[in-house]
Amino acid sequence: MTDVPITTPMSGRAPAPGMAPTSEPVVLQRDFRVMGCSAHLVVHGGTELLLAAAVDRLRELESWWSRFREDSDITVANRRAGLPTEVHEDTLAVVARAMLAWRQTAGKFDITTLPAVLAAGYTHSATSHQPAPALGARRIGLGALVAVDYEAGTLTVPPGGAIDLGGIGKGFAADLVAEELVEAGATGALVNLGGDIALVGSPSDAPSWHLGIDDPRATGTHVATLRMACGGIATSGTTVRRWQHDDGTTTHHLIDPATGRPASYGIRTITVMAADAATAESFTTAAMTMTPTDAIAMIQKFGLAALVVTDDHQVLTTPTFEEFRA
Repeated sequence: MTDVPITTPMSGRAPAPGMAPTSEPVVLQRDFRVMGCSAHLVVHGGTELLLAAAVDRLRELESWWSRFREDSDITVANRRAGLPTEVHEDTLAVVARAMLAWRQTAGKFDITTLPAVLAAGYTHSATSHQPAPALGARRIGLGALVAVDYEAGTLTVPPGGAIDLGGIGKGFAADLVAEELVEAGATGALVNLGGDIALVGSPSDAPSWHLGIDDPRATGTHVATLRMACGGIATSGTTVRRWQHDDGTTTHHLIDPATGRPASYGIRTITVMAADAATAESFTTAAMTMTPTDAIAMIQKFGLAALVVTDDHQVLTTPTFEEFRA
């Protein structure tokens, strides 16, 4: 996912230098750009070294998963479509997780829509403006044919197809890095990648994480505020990554695998809460290919929580969402 009206941390902010009593736990933060979006890290009970390592780790994952890099695992595998390609273990893991999401959503989430994304006009990086590597792929809807071989360490993209981790990569990366921060000694970690957020451990200044979901109808306001002890939360929508064609029509990057065209079913943004950010992100992506009521029903079926803002400015929620309201 890319920058969207996001869920932002409202607690855990670091105090001004020299203002915090020495007895208070250390809260460290870092804002930067990675994976084509704004990133925000909050680390409780950690060190600057841990924070720097987390930034480096995210840049490493980006180098393996970006479709805009000639040497990434994804680009190399796409260019070798039909052939097993050796990739990093984390790449195998995120693709395997994407295949699970494909099965969970009955194909509504599908990483093989890249040819349609390119055809819709999303051909250049939104941050560096560099063009995506040229691919000969033309087919979409091949999610069932992506093959991960852990024993051989290979990924096989279906012949004639190409994959893109844009609908799950940031959530999966946030999960990985948040878990690694706590495993390395931090007491709590929040990793926010363009609105896809992983929460692991606990903040030192509150019993839970306090978050606000930005309202796409009114810039600078929240449509809801939440409390979460841990887990993942993600937002997807059509308010950014939009571009205008010569004929005046506007297009966005969220493709419906069933039609090969940008999804347009009445959802402006959807936020999902789940046990991890990868699940939250993949279900927000899938939900964008459904009507608001069908999206709410799907989220509810899986026991997740969601808030939808529709194109006609209505706000819909699952009953489970109310459990998280602050």
